[in-house]
Amino acid sequence: MKKLLTMILIVTLLVGGLTSVISLAADYPEKEIEWVLWSNPGGGTDITARTIGIPLRKLLGQPLVILNMSGGSGARAMTYFQDQKNDGYTLLFITSTLFTSIERKLVDYKLEDFEPVFLLNNDPQVIAVSAKSNIGNLTDLIVLGKKKSLKWGLTHLGGVDHVAIHSFVKNTDIQYDPVVYQSGGEVMVAALGGVIDVFISNPSEIMGQVESGDLRVIASMSEKRLSILPEVPTLQEKGYDVVAGTWRGVAVKKGTDPEIIKTLEDLFYKAADTDIYRSFLKNNGMDFDVKNAEEFKLFMVSQNEVFSEGIREIGLVQ
Repeated sequence: MKKLLTMILIVTLLVGGLTSVISLAADYPEKEIEWVLWSNPGGGTDITARTIGIPLRKLLGQPLVILNMSGGSGARAMTYFQDQKNDGYTLLFITSTLFTSIERKLVDYKLEDFEPVFLLNNDPQVIAVSAKSNIGNLTDLIVLGKKKSLKWGLTHLGGVDHVAIHSFVKNTDIQYDPVVYQSGGEVMVAALGGVIDVFISNPSEIMGQVESGDLRVIASMSEKRLSILPEVPTLQEKGYDVVAGTWRGVAVKKGTDPEIIKTLEDLFYKAADTDIYRSFLKNNGMDFDVKNAEEFKLFMVSQNEVFSEGIREIGLVQ
């Protein structure tokens, strides 16, 4: 009799616990959600979050608080995020900076500690030169790079842009010297002044100078041609399997209920598929390139493999 009562009690507790978990996921969200950003107000990440946050708040039916927590190559934001419960009420805005911070051991976390939810956008990088340059296309760049070491402008030594350059040049036998600047604006000025031979940038940062005829884009590192630059070939078209860009997305803490992740995924897609967000992308030179949780996870794993290999070949990580 005691054994029977014990079994009944165990089953009751298990069923009750399962019902509680199902109820939590079904009722989500029931309260305020925090979205943590490791960038300062006014930057590309912040503007992206606040733009999609407009339709997202209406869909959530709950307050959405955006927290800017810059510092330590994302360490401050990541630490705060990981200190919260894995209940879906604290989101983290992740970017390609995550690879740099993890691979260079600037933070004490692994890629597996973050559960991808939704890729918000992917701002592919392009290869550009001054319109006054003798480099008219990708072939010209390769020919010149075999004759002399090219001065290649970038903003982050060991960052995604540096690894992208390395991934391309290692398959062409051209030589290059990385020239690091504090901002994309400084890189552009250096190119216009003939201080550097070539540089990498996001289209949104240089379209004004491209349209005015001061800069020339000779290749895109996107998977397909960009609608804003339809005449510019991709590196893949030219036989170089290099895809790179500044991607931005959303993650939750490892161990979050899959049903909550699915709910967030659906809500973010609905928010992205609105006029306000689509217009934001178009106005900033980006195509509508979003990914669901599973697609985003596969994308991150693939991109991290390339980055991890590249940063070791560069010699910045043992």
